[in-house]
Amino acid sequence: MALVILSALFGAALFLFFKGFEKLQVALLPAIVVNYLTAFLFGLAYSRPWAVGDISVLWLPSALQGGLFILLFWLIGLASQRVGISPSTVASKMSLALTVLITVLIFREQLSAMAWGGIALAVLGVTFSSWGSSRSGAKGWWLLPVIFVASTISDVLLNAAQRTRVTPITEAVFPTLIFGFAALFGLCWLAFRADRAALRKPGTWIGGGLLGCANYGSIYFLVLALSKSGLPASTVFSLLNVGVILIGTATAMVLFKERLRPVQWIGLTCSIASLVLILSAVG
Repeated sequence: MALVILSALFGAALFLFFKGFEKLQVALLPAIVVNYLTAFLFGLAYSRPWAVGDISVLWLPSALQGGLFILLFWLIGLASQRVGISPSTVASKMSLALTVLITVLIFREQLSAMAWGGIALAVLGVTFSSWGSSRSGAKGWWLLPVIFVASTISDVLLNAAQRTRVTPITEAVFPTLIFGFAALFGLCWLAFRADRAALRKPGTWIGGGLLGCANYGSIYFLVLALSKSGLPASTVFSLLNVGVILIGTATAMVLFKERLRPVQWIGLTCSIASLVLILSAVG
């Protein structure tokens, strides 16, 4: 459970950094590229010396995840700045419904009735929270469904790779490779954009570096939670997604004075109830 909480804390911090970038006028994509470079170097320093076998079985899922990560991070960053932290957090976690369903179907996980009830409430929670945020007239509202699809694909692929390719020896190698590919793709993308000039600014490197530390922490602890927590992956994703929503929304209200609509309060209430049910089921 502690691993899930740590992953949720780092995951919620990502959205706060994105909003902070807007306030401090830090260029988004250059900072994201620096973030992945930082996370990659952090992973290299932490993980053990690599063997050829580490890369041979992990390079393909790492490359796929790296491409998804750089795209998803950019979309979430735009949405956090244009629509707000709360709806962006929720939209990225709406993948919970499909992620849990696909995980249970593919890997045939067995869940208790209480756990299913908690997952159902979690789905209601993210749905109500998103419904209250994604007004068609809001600038950038179209980013929310795109984030939903990309997050679902990323979560399912991450879980599948952890089950079929990752071993206890390569638990630190896998996220490091993902960040390396994301940094490579991001540098190639940035080479064709005018905002690459922001790489000359210290603020880009400071903000991107801090973002990279939080990013590495969120993925590393998620991989550990999937392998070491003893919880089914469907339960891990449910706890993580609801945890990020609650932490991110509460912090946004305090730091950035974001206000929730009534239907979003209903969503948060459902999310809290889902946590109680899931924790009771696995406790």
